[in-house]
Amino acid sequence: LVFDFIIVVLSWSFASLQIIRAFRIFRALRIITRIETMRNLVAALFDIMPRLGAITALLLLIFYIFAVLFTQLFGDLELSAPFFSRLDYSLLTLFVMMTMEWADVARECMDQIWWAWAPFIAFIMITGFIVFNLIIAVVCDAVAVIENKDDLEPDLFSGMFENGSKAEGGEGDGEAGTQDQLEETVVGSDEALVDDLAQRISFVLDSQREMLATLELLTRDTLVPSSPAEE
Repeated sequence: LVFDFIIVVLSWSFASLQIIRAFRIFRALRIITRIETMRNLVAALFDIMPRLGAITALLLLIFYIFAVLFTQLFGDLELSAPFFSRLDYSLLTLFVMMTMEWADVARECMDQIWWAWAPFIAFIMITGFIVFNLIIAVVCDAVAVIENKDDLEPDLFSGMFENGSKAEGGEGDGEAGTQDQLEETVVGSDEALVDDLAQRISFVLDSQREMLATLELLTRDTLVPSSPAEE
């Protein structure tokens, strides 16, 4: 309503700008906010803007390279129109060729240079089949991510709410049970540690007794005097 009011006031204020009323058709864009699928698509487009910017930069670089190439190769040919006589004409022709309207221009060039088909096929393969499919793949990936996120959010929140309700319902019993489990765990771990230490101490004591017995035997053999016959 506010948008319509501004447009009507401007059209009344500036009689020479009656064409401004045509902008009222942009009200149809409000339907995007009411249809979830279209809203997800627009959100996906905004999410992939950085990646689309990189793809656009790559496409512009390819356009510039091929524009210079076509201007150098076919700029001096006598064609039905100055398709490649200047760099800007070459850029415009390449843009038209990217829409798959390239056969007539290619045939005109091939009438004078037989191998002229090679750069045309290379440009169409790179721009029409690779770059555009890359853009479509990026958009589809973004839409799939948004749809999967929307499908997972209800399950995630429902699980959180169920866990919260269970925790609230058994808060008293849960705290008591948790404390008992912790005490049992601590007691059990302490007992296991004490038993382990006792076993180690007993093993060390047994080893010491055996060593003492061995030393006593060696000492006795050393101190006992040998008999005259043995001498």
